[in-house]
Amino acid sequence: MTSFTIRAARHPALWLARNPRIGGVGAALPAFLILALRGRPPGDALAALIVIVPALQAAFFAFIAACAAEDREAPGGAAALRDFVLWFGASFIVIWMIVASTRASIDAYVRFGAPPIVGYAW
Repeated sequence: MTSFTIRAARHPALWLARNPRIGGVGAALPAFLILALRGRPPGDALAALIVIVPALQAAFFAFIAACAAEDREAPGGAAALRDFVLWFGASFIVIWMIVASTRASIDAYVRFGAPPIVGYAW
């Protein structure tokens, strides 16, 4: 049995306090989505998906990495806060970079006059 399952607590706040890396990734995703969707509101559902889907993909892989890294004894106090902040910041930056590169590649695709992907091709 891993320490990940042993350290399960009755209250979600206690569980997140014992798993700061997972909490950091979990906090980075909604923070990014709120900032990205309020800062540059999408015009339609497709524009919103251009932000949401890459963000979910990056957060998924960061969550898997955080789960793998959490399988050890929980640090206490300042070490847990440090882990939370580092994983929050790194996840936020990676999510931002992936969404920015996705937007840039779509803009380049359109700017070079490529045919539309969504819709009928004939």
